[in-house]
Amino acid sequence: MKKQQSVYAFGLGILVLSLAGCSKSGPGATNACENQADKIAAAANAYVSNPGKNTCEAYKAAINDLFKTCPTYYTGVSKQTLEDFNNTPCQ
Repeated sequence: MKKQQSVYAFGLGILVLSLAGCSKSGPGATNACENQADKIAAAANAYVSNPGKNTCEAYKAAINDLFKTCPTYYTGVSKQTLEDFNNTPCQ
């Protein structure tokens, strides 16, 4: 139960950071980047709701897609938190 709570807290923290810590790059890029950020939020929500290897991998794929599409959309702690999660093996 504690592991599930810690996964939930971690996922919720990442979700909040991903929604709150954004830098915008311009109108056209912003829409594409916001769409990618929405995908991260949905993947994070799915992972928090149902922690497992498949939802973890889907979350990491969403993070990677955003980093490829909009490398400067997240900065600072938000980006580092996502990178740290991305570098942690799924179980």
